[in-house]
Amino acid sequence: MKPRLPVIEAHDFSERDFVGGDPALDFVNTVTGRDELPRDWLDSYERLLDWATRVQLLPEKNLKALKKSAQHSPVAAGSALARAKDLRESLFTLVSSLVTGGVPPKAALELLKRYWVAATEAHELRLEDSRVIAKVRSDAAELDLIAALVAYRMIEHVLAAPTDRLRMCQGGNCSWVFFDSSKSGGRRWCDMAVCGNAAKSRRFYERSRRT
Repeated sequence: MKPRLPVIEAHDFSERDFVGGDPALDFVNTVTGRDELPRDWLDSYERLLDWATRVQLLPEKNLKALKKSAQHSPVAAGSALARAKDLRESLFTLVSSLVTGGVPPKAALELLKRYWVAATEAHELRLEDSRVIAKVRSDAAELDLIAALVAYRMIEHVLAAPTDRLRMCQGGNCSWVFFDSSKSGGRRWCDMAVCGNAAKSRRFYERSRRT
């Protein structure tokens, strides 16, 4: 059976939507309910900007420049949003492969590399406190910059950490991905208060029916 196409819906992001442990994983989670009723929360480039602002993906100056570019070129912004979503689906395929112990598709790795290269070109090296660090250029304002920075974080932060701590929520109508930073490494849910409690309620109901 082919996976269902997500329904695009407006969504106001809040703290409870950021459970991945890194913005790159939270970006993958802008589609929820992949296993049952998928819903895509990025209904516009403006929404993508709102998401990037909330996760502090870019400096404020760059975000303002992107907003101005999107307003001046709405068609180009729409195309950039579509490309960002293509990257998002490739990242979900990549992470789900790692979670299940599979081999990531070559196409997903190639797309990730292409955006990562673009992100490195959007950085410059600066000397701060006697340390050389990479910072996003203040003049970087390409409409694909958000997608590029997501790819950058995926490689530099998520995949640089032990991949055996990558998880997919076991709750129904979820499939969010996250990094398990718990001491025991036994985290099963994106949010215990949401998917965890829902799973417990379902188990209780099933036991009650059997008895």
